Amino acid sequence: MYFKFKKDNSELNDEGFLLVDSLLSLMTLVVITNILLPALLVLVQYDSVTQSQLKFNRQVYISLSGYETFEDFKKDSDQFLVRQGEICDKNEESLCVSIKE
Repeated sequence: MYFKFKKDNSELNDEGFLLVDSLLSLMTLVVITNILLPALLVLVQYDSVTQSQLKFNRQVYISLSGYETFEDFKKDSDQFLVRQGEICDKNEESLCVSIKE
């Protein structure tokens, strides 16, 4: 009776399941590395750009609130470039705020 259940037969039945399980694990790992990691990197980059734009907007607001009129701000501002319809940073011209005069 002990020899009725052979060990070789039970191992063969598990090998197909282990192959499918391994492939599912591999597919999950591929999805994580190919889709989620690049998306995370894009979000982190977008967050840093947004933070620098927010910091610039705060600087412009604080500087504008220190002047009586917008014309005084145009004449006296050393760290901002005032163009037609926008205020930009002198050091980094990609940071701009659109204005209505």
